[in-house]
Amino acid sequence: MGPDPILALHQEDQNLAAGVTVTAFWFDFRGRYHARAVVESLRTDVVRVRLVEAAGPHAAGSLIDIPRISDSQNWSSENCVRLAVSGV
Repeated sequence: MGPDPILALHQEDQNLAAGVTVTAFWFDFRGRYHARAVVESLRTDVVRVRLVEAAGPHAAGSLIDIPRISDSQNWSSENCVRLAVSGV
């Protein structure tokens, strides 16, 4: 039996910290996006990132709030952050 992917995602979430480079995935009424970003701040259920590159109408430097895995109602693989270098 291989490693538990959900446990790996929780562990990855625990490694988030201000200044860490991530890939941000999110969507809004205009579409779905992903871009490299840097973690600005962390709250219990939300991570705020600053985009390093533009994505759709969102310019580089924009702040985006994205749910953490602990927010089970809003988190999904299309609405999350992943560490830039991840084995999962």
